[in-house]
Formats: sequence, structure tokens, C-alpha cells
Amino acid sequence: MKKILAFAVVAGVALAFVAYAAETPKEAPKKEEAKSTFVGVNKCKMCHMKEYKAWAETKHAHALANLAAATPEQLKKMNELLKTSVEKPGTDAACVRCHVTGYQEAGGYSGADSTKDVPLAFVGCEDCHGPGSAHLAVPMSNKEGRKASVVHPTAETCVKCHTAEISPKFDFAERSKLVHPIAAAAPAK
Repeated sequence: MKKILAFAVVAGVALAFVAYAAETPKEAPKKEEAKSTFVGVNKCKMCHMKEYKAWAETKHAHALANLAAATPEQLKKMNELLKTSVEKPGTDAACVRCHVTGYQEAGGYSGADSTKDVPLAFVGCEDCHGPGSAHLAVPMSNKEGRKASVVHPTAETCVKCHTAEISPKFDFAERSKLVHPIAAAAPAK
């Protein structure tokens, strides 16, 4: 009786496997490409120390701290300029979004109370050059692939925050020299 029961169990498993194999596609479905996420300036500086040091001296490197330290006079002027009534610019989403990296995007700055946001609490590399996870995923030996995985900013990149109201005399060519005083790699072709 035990042999017949064992055979029935084995046969049942074999039939289940055959049914599973018949329903399983020959090729696994392709995974959707994962969206690139923000990795923070500390990852960028590992390979781009000269650029990091130059950036660290700019206003962008202190954007959130400067926003949080706004004087009542500065806040009043900005509220009049933008026709807003912000009381706490360091925590107001309308202000913070332009003073941090990747505001509420995948891997980006999510809120002032999160310790993981420390390397994103300013206008960093990824605000201009795009989220860095795809760049980090390309092998170091693939120089063309690494260059192609980085966004090369245009004036449109900057005017998302440097609006006509906030920066009426904004000149992309001039300002980009201040933000990135060390020449970056040429755009990938």
C-alpha cells in the first residue's frame, strides 16, 4: 500500500509539474526598466572631487540652510514678489522644492525630519545632471556609457526654479559658470 501511495504522490507531483511547465512561458517577461533614483552628492564626489569642491562654495550648496535662515524682511519681500503668504519657508513645499535635490521623487528629498535626506538638503549635482543611480550602474570601463547616463542641463533645467519673478536677469551661460566653475565633461554624442 505504501508503494502505491508513494507512486500516486510522485505521479501527482509529476502531473502538477507538467501542468505548470505548460502554462509557464518559454521566456520570462522582460522587467520594466527601473526608474533612476537619487543617490546624493556623497556618491558623486567619490569620482568628481574637483567638481564637488567647486560646487561646495556656491549658493546651491547651502540653498536649504539659506532658505531656513531667511530674515523676516527677506520673507516679506519674497511673499510680495511671488504673491504668497509663506510663514516658514524652510518647511513650506512651495519653497523647499527648489532648495533641495529631487523633492519627493524616487530616492529624492522627502522631508526635513528624515536623516536619509541629509545628502539631499541643498541643490546638488543631481538637480542639474539627473538622478545618479543609472550613472552608477554603468561600469567604470564604459566611459561613453557613463557620459550618456548623465543629463546635460539646459536653460530649461534651471528656469524651473530660476523663474522670471525670482531671477529676472537669469542668464544660463553666465550662471552655469558660477554653479560649475570647473568644466564638466562634454555632452555625450
